[in-house]
Amino acid sequence: MITTLVGNYPKVAEGAYSTKLIGAISKWQRKELTDAQLEAVRQEITRAVIREQEDAGLDLLTDGQIRWEDLVTPLAKHLDGFEIDGLSRWFDNNVYYRRPILHRAPVRKRPILVEAYRFAAGCTKRPVKAVLPGPYTFAQMSEDRHFKRLRPFALRLAEILNQEAIDLARAGAPLVQFDEPALGFGRPDMKLALEALGVATKGVKSKTAVYTYFGSLNGALEPLLTRAQVDLVGVDVVSDPKALGALKRLKVTKELALGCLDARNTKLESVEDIQAVFLAVKNLVPPDRLTVNPNCGLEFLPHPQALAKIRRLAEAARNYRN
Repeated sequence: MITTLVGNYPKVAEGAYSTKLIGAISKWQRKELTDAQLEAVRQEITRAVIREQEDAGLDLLTDGQIRWEDLVTPLAKHLDGFEIDGLSRWFDNNVYYRRPILHRAPVRKRPILVEAYRFAAGCTKRPVKAVLPGPYTFAQMSEDRHFKRLRPFALRLAEILNQEAIDLARAGAPLVQFDEPALGFGRPDMKLALEALGVATKGVKSKTAVYTYFGSLNGALEPLLTRAQVDLVGVDVVSDPKALGALKRLKVTKELALGCLDARNTKLESVEDIQAVFLAVKNLVPPDRLTVNPNCGLEFLPHPQALAKIRRLAEAARNYRN
C-alpha cells in the first residue's frame, strides 16, 4: 500500500512557512523582487512541503504544486496560442481559476515543468511523482476560439501533454499522473477522454495514472478501469460515496488509488474510518496494487488540518500493514 497526495498543498502555513510565498509573489508583481529572488522563495517553500510529507510518513511525494496557480495555467501560460483570461468558476465547485483562451493552434517550444520537477526530486530520497492536467479536462476548462470543436482541441493538447510526460519520465518521475476532474461533471464524452488519454500516455516509460475527483463518475468508472491506457486509476470515494459500491461490482485489473480523506473538510477522520475504506476493497485489489490519498488537493485546507490529515493517513496505512 502506497500513501501519497493528489497534488497541491497549502501555500500558507502559519507557524511553518507562514505567508512568505504569497508575500514574495506580491512583491514580484510590484517589481520589488527579481525572478531569481522569487524562485529562491519557491524553492524554500517546496523544500518545506516535501519535508512535511517525509516527516508525516508518506511514501510517494509531490512538490505540493507550490508554483501552480491552478490545474491548467502552469501549462497554458507557456504554450504559444493561449492567453490567460480572468477568473472563472471550476464546474460546480467553489474553486476559481484563470481561464485559458486559445487563439491559434497551441505549440510547446520547450519542456515546461521538468526543471521544477528535478529540483523537487533532488530534495528527498523518496520518490516524487509528476502531475499534469488531463487533456480532456484541459480542453473543457479552456475557451477554444481556434479549433471550435472539442475533439481536435483535446487531441492536440494530448500530444503536447505527451511530450511533457515523456520529458518528465526521462527526468526520473516514477509515475506521471493526469488529473481528469471533468469526468465527474455533466455527461462527459468518455470515448474522446479515453482516446486523448491514450495519446497523452503513449511512449511514456514511467508508470502512468489518471486521477478523478469531485463530482460523480456515474458510468465513467467501468471504462476507466477497463479501457484507459494507464497503469493506475484514482477514484474519489468521498465526493462520490457510491463509487465504492460500484468498484465492488467491477473487476479491477489496474492499480487503484482511493481518495479516502476529505480534503475540503477540516474534520479529521479517525484511523478506523480510513481503514474501513481499505477493508472495503481488500478483495478487489491486493495491497501492493493499492494507493491511498486524500480525495483531492489539500491547498484549500488550513495548514494545521492538512498536515494532520496526511499524518493520519500515514498512521492508518502503517497500522493496517502491520
